[in-house]
Amino acid sequence: MADLIRFIGVLTILIIAAELLARGTENMERKFGQGIAGGVILGFLTALPETVITVYALLNREYEVAIGSAIGGNVILFTLGIGLVGLIYSFSWNRSLTMNYDYKVENNFLILNTIILAVIVFYGRFNILTAIVLSSIYIFYIFYRIKKGKDEKENDKITNLSKSVIELVIGAILILAFSDLFVKCIVAISKEFNLPIAWTSLLITPIAAELEEKISGIRLAMRNLNGGSLAIVSFVGSKIENSTLLLGLIGFFSSYSFYNSLPELISAVIANVIGIGILLDGKVTKYESILLIALYFIIIYLDLIL
Repeated sequence: MADLIRFIGVLTILIIAAELLARGTENMERKFGQGIAGGVILGFLTALPETVITVYALLNREYEVAIGSAIGGNVILFTLGIGLVGLIYSFSWNRSLTMNYDYKVENNFLILNTIILAVIVFYGRFNILTAIVLSSIYIFYIFYRIKKGKDEKENDKITNLSKSVIELVIGAILILAFSDLFVKCIVAISKEFNLPIAWTSLLITPIAAELEEKISGIRLAMRNLNGGSLAIVSFVGSKIENSTLLLGLIGFFSSYSFYNSLPELISAVIANVIGIGILLDGKVTKYESILLIALYFIIIYLDLIL
């Protein structure tokens, strides 16, 4: 019972954090556009838990943990995450989610990232070469986004910039402080109710670990017509960071053959391809959303039986 009460309390805090991120990002978009607000700012903030865990794992030479933390969310967000945002957007606004034209920047960088990841899978290790290549992609993405934002001179109308910054900072701090505790609560409850360990490791814990990102995305989709596009751009932005900068860090720390983590890397490449395919036409329909949600659970089922 104590674990359940703790779980409800932490969940409430994460929902508040996600709401603060959604509000702050929505206001930032009015000044900087969806690319910087969603892909860079919100993408970076929602990737903070994975970033901290990855760096901590690398410092302790736990390279498999670092890889899992860096790319473990790709499968979830590019199937279940986009599916939930698309479905809720369809019900909220009675139309398919249409991406703003600017999203193609994230999609092009995701394509580049996926090609490089596929090459690294065949290469078989992370080292200084992969570190430089992967981190360079993310650095180029950030600089390109900032330059593009300046060139386009986005709308300067923003009600209260300082308020938005405060909302984003508080939301990020809450996520950093409570995300790990939330996952631990999930594991504790699973043990208390004797749930199979496979359910906990493959289904419950991954969903819980990315919960705040999905909640903030869902809130953005519900709040305004551009919110769905902004949410998905933030998903892609955070996963570009995870599968470039965070994976790149591994090569800076060590020359590491990732044979044991090969299935995770292949899954990440496949998830990226799914995300690219869905977003190529700039739309996420209700039926595509249902398919993505179903696809996530099919992947989990196959993992459970194989």
